[in-house]
Amino acid sequence: MLRRLQVEQFVIIDKLDLTFEDRLTIFTGETGAGKSIILGALGLILGDPPNKESIRQGAKQSVFDATLIPPKDHPVWPFLIEKGLAKEAQDEFVIHRVMKLEGDDEIKVNGKDVKLKLLEKIGTFLVEIHGQFANQSLLGPANQLHLLDLSGAFPQEVFDNVANALSDVHRYTKELEEEKLFLAKHKGLILKHIEEVVGKFESIGMKEGFIEEVKSEYSRLLIAKDTSEALQSILGRLIATGGIVQGLAGCCSTLDNQKNIEAEKMVKLSKHLKDSVDSTRAAVAELNHVSPEYEIDTKPLKRYKDILNVLKDISQANKIKFDDLAAYWDEMYGKLQRVRNGRERIAEIEKSLIESKQSYREHAHVLTGKRIEAGEALGKAITAEFAPLMLNKAQFEVVVEEKPEMEWTPLGFNEVTFTARMNPGMPFSPISETASGGELARMILALKVVLQEVQTTSTLVFDEVDTGIGGKAAAAVGERIALLAESTQVLVITHSPQVASRGDQHLHISKRVEGDKTISSVRELSMEERIDEISRMLAGDKLTEESQAAAQSLINEAKAAADARRQKVNA
Repeated sequence: MLRRLQVEQFVIIDKLDLTFEDRLTIFTGETGAGKSIILGALGLILGDPPNKESIRQGAKQSVFDATLIPPKDHPVWPFLIEKGLAKEAQDEFVIHRVMKLEGDDEIKVNGKDVKLKLLEKIGTFLVEIHGQFANQSLLGPANQLHLLDLSGAFPQEVFDNVANALSDVHRYTKELEEEKLFLAKHKGLILKHIEEVVGKFESIGMKEGFIEEVKSEYSRLLIAKDTSEALQSILGRLIATGGIVQGLAGCCSTLDNQKNIEAEKMVKLSKHLKDSVDSTRAAVAELNHVSPEYEIDTKPLKRYKDILNVLKDISQANKIKFDDLAAYWDEMYGKLQRVRNGRERIAEIEKSLIESKQSYREHAHVLTGKRIEAGEALGKAITAEFAPLMLNKAQFEVVVEEKPEMEWTPLGFNEVTFTARMNPGMPFSPISETASGGELARMILALKVVLQEVQTTSTLVFDEVDTGIGGKAAAAVGERIALLAESTQVLVITHSPQVASRGDQHLHISKRVEGDKTISSVRELSMEERIDEISRMLAGDKLTEESQAAAQSLINEAKAAADARRQKVNA
């Protein structure tokens, strides 16, 4: 609901600071005092386009601030959270707008800059303005469809079936387009190239994990070959005729057999030679122990080398990194298979698309039937509300048309039109063409009364919904507005004392001239002031005991009706 509205330098408003109650707020005042200006300010807070001519004369900008306190389960909170304008459902949020004479407007929600389109979307969650001259968003086909669905309270499954079927239609349509485009692109030289690449891969036995397997085996065999050759070379040098072992042994024998030497000085040399012989023979023994491990068949080495050469050729020819060849194989093989199976796949997709379209039509037709039933019930309920609103002969009818040729939506292919006729025998036509401004406002009031339990808009505004009626009809309008205000914040601009008497809060708008400036102001009336204001509305500027007694009587009747309503709810 709207808690606070602050306005500066707008039309004839200098500064305005209003705090609203959560039920029914009444605005009264003389014509031209500024009631419509307040609606204009509220419209700008809700996303209306700027009107720089309404900036107060002599000022450079108009400033608007609104504090709103929707319930924490209100749908506006998830929207604000999604847009990053709130972290969670809170107690309130603030809209700030500056309309500048020069330059773009400054718009902030909870201190964060937003575009006008986003502000307009936020506004649709919060406030509806209805009246003779207000922009009637209700008249849009999408809104009428939404209200009909609210009234029908259909199972969610009905909508899910339609939305899911349409999702399938879109998915298969996209797949079909992509498949046809793919086949169109992959033909001629491109297809020949793919076949050549895949052929080269297949010539070496390409499969999943193949490249790593070849690299690993090639490395293993190469290591075995080179190691075996090295070991044989070393062994040959150690044990061949005239080799190291034989030479060292001869050295030891020479030293041992020589008698004419100084033996004491040869002890260390003799020891080194004998140790060398022992170490060399130990090396030979180790070589004989290790060598068998590397005596394996290395004939596949050439085959693996040839495979790696083919892979390198593919890599260089196609400018693909060697490490990316496995992924390249998957891609090219997949493309080739997709081309080869393309016609079959297209036939499968086309079949699935036909089935999904049929499913959508069937589910959308089920939804149409439910909407027709709901439309009949809604039409009767709203028509029943017309008589007390002085629309005695008027009738309301909801027209639900099934239009499969229109663009399909997750909500089906229905066009919903709220129609009415003001007198029997006349044709029904859309309410925007049938009813005058005042009649249309009362029709909308009837609709809101019928839908009050399912509506989610937290604030309703009615501008002179009582135009052209009085007496019992005006009292009925006032009672229905008060009934709405039991569950929804309602703001009403009125000239009717019967409506004004129903208010929980009464704001009086007046204007005064100071020098060459006209200034509009608003103040909340006390009970005594309310009696005087309603008295004036009944009998003119001259107050009489009779008019004041009548005013008091209207207020008492309104209070009694409110008490009875609330007791009934609490019973």
